[in-house]
Amino acid sequence: MKLLLLIVIVIHALIHLFGFLKAFNLATIGQLSLHISKPNGLLWLATAILFITAAILFYLQKEWWWMVSLPALVISQYLIIISWSDTRFGTAANLIILLATVIAFGVWFVSKEVHHGRKSPNLSEWETTMNNLNAIITS
Repeated sequence: MKLLLLIVIVIHALIHLFGFLKAFNLATIGQLSLHISKPNGLLWLATAILFITAAILFYLQKEWWWMVSLPALVISQYLIIISWSDTRFGTAANLIILLATVIAFGVWFVSKEVHHGRKSPNLSEWETTMNNLNAIITS
């Protein structure tokens, strides 16, 4: 599952490079028929960099990888929305990455709460649930 998520993130990042290449006329990208402005082209590049960084952090098992993934997802979905007819299928990749990001956030949050001694009765249930979900995505 970990390898599958890494592949999705990296491929999604590489696809974001297409928007940058098109905006700066560095390549002809037939799949992107709509005009992409240079400022948005830079957003496409920044998003690709954020996703690659998130993938590296995820691979290195840094529990805070979600902090890089979340802004990448927000910017990515913005770019998809403004180029919807060309890019709408990117939403599926974003949803897959978002699910893993939410799980990673939950694991991080619960571990911080437990570490700081703020253990409530429901927190132990959350801790078990988050650890189980995390085991699924990192296996």
